[in-house]
Amino acid sequence: MNEEGEAGHIPAERRKELLARIPGFADLPSALLEELAASLREEQYSAGRAVVTEGEIGDRLYLTERGCAGATTAGPTGPILLAMLESGDLFGEIALLDTARRRHATVKALTALVTLSLSAAAFAKALAAFPEARLDLATTAEALLTAKYLKKKSLRTP
Repeated sequence: MNEEGEAGHIPAERRKELLARIPGFADLPSALLEELAASLREEQYSAGRAVVTEGEIGDRLYLTERGCAGATTAGPTGPILLAMLESGDLFGEIALLDTARRRHATVKALTALVTLSLSAAAFAKALAAFPEARLDLATTAEALLTAKYLKKKSLRTP
């Protein structure tokens, strides 16, 4: 459901296509990919609204279907831009891979944004059924966390 409580309208094929673009999900068996696609929840956010907030406990991951969002982290003088997220981009997975489940960034809609979200339970079930996906996702997550660290470090004053 979206902010207005309406049911989503993103077709199953589009959902599956977005999932299949994600490293880790791309190699999932077709039946599992279809099951995950059916589990995705459509959500809409207006420009300026936070989808996830750094430090919160994460319970879902998100695929950007339409629109643009910015991922930021807290810096010494304000938010530090980590990434611009557009159609097909995944975010929120790091919290689900981390035992502490903490969000490592804030993601805010920069335009009207439509996402497809997957619950932590559905994500865990998929990784249990296909453990190879965890390695691909964890490798990507490690690279993102390293980039975050380097961006924060480069902005510190000596």
